[in-house]
Amino acid sequence: MALTKNDDSQAEEDARQTATSLLSSASSYAHRALDSIIPSSSRQSAYDRTSSFASSQPILFSFIAFQILFSLLPILLFLSFALSTFFLTLGAAVIFTLFWVGVASLFLIPTLFITSSLAVLCWGSSLGSFIVARWLYHHAPASVFSGSSDTSSTGTEVTSDGAWKDVQVKQFDDVKSLE
Repeated sequence: MALTKNDDSQAEEDARQTATSLLSSASSYAHRALDSIIPSSSRQSAYDRTSSFASSQPILFSFIAFQILFSLLPILLFLSFALSTFFLTLGAAVIFTLFWVGVASLFLIPTLFITSSLAVLCWGSSLGSFIVARWLYHHAPASVFSGSSDTSSTGTEVTSDGAWKDVQVKQFDDVKSLE
């Protein structure tokens, strides 16, 4: 199927309309973005000052314009190089840091496991010792030193041969303060 001259011109016209609509939408987007950054009144005053400067000093204005025109591309290329280098080194630093943190965690995790186990073992033995001591405290009788006539409980006497007479053993129930 061959295209006729009419079909070619119609396709070109459609392409132009598409390009024109794309350019107008891009232009309106740029204007909206620029309006959100810089107010139109400030932009208009900058245009007016630039226009008056160009009218009053055309040689200096053309010199500055050519300098900006020819220097803008190298400056933009340098800035893109500097930024890409910065982000590359930043990314490399993050990767380097993550690698060595991972290596260090290979030592940290077993060390924490061992120290946590030791801590649980010490805590358990301390708790067991406390429970045994409390049990002994509850079940042990109050003691009186042999040969001593001073006893802590009333009505208790020690005979001359060291035997107990009317010994009353008191059990202490006030251990809540120890807990």
